[in-house]
Amino acid sequence: MPPDLFPPLAESLLDTPVRELMTPGVVVVSENASLGVTFAAMASHAVNAVLVLGAQHGRPLGWVTARGLLAWLSEDHRLVAAREAITESVKRIPPSATAQEAASALSETGVTHLLVCPGADAEPEGVVSAANLVALCAARGG
Repeated sequence: MPPDLFPPLAESLLDTPVRELMTPGVVVVSENASLGVTFAAMASHAVNAVLVLGAQHGRPLGWVTARGLLAWLSEDHRLVAAREAITESVKRIPPSATAQEAASALSETGVTHLLVCPGADAEPEGVVSAANLVALCAARGG
C-alpha cells in the first residue's frame, strides 16, 4: 500500500515523545573494564550496545556495539579494555524529542544508539535505537 493511505497514523507515530519509546535505563561499563566484562554485560542484559564511562569523571566516552565487538572476537578479552573497543560517539536526545527527531538522528552515519538525557550534564534516562522505532510502529499497527 502506498505510504500516504494512512497519514494521520504516520503523523501521530512521528509525534510520539522519545520518553514513550525509549528503553529505560542504560547498561554501562567503565573504560577500564575488560572486553570479557563488556561481552558479559551485553549478553546478560540482552542489548546491542553498552555505554563506556570514564573511570575518573564518570562521563560517557562512547558506545561499544555488538557489531564493533566482532573485530575483537579472537583477542584475549581479559587484556583489552572497553575504551579500546568504542566504535560510536555519544549522541544525546532529550526525552521530549519526537520519534521523527530520533529517526532523523539515527539515520546519520555512525549513529545506532541515542542517549536520552534532559540536558548535557543530566543523568541519562534511557536509550533509543532503531529497534525502539520499529517496536513503536508494530505496537501501533503502523
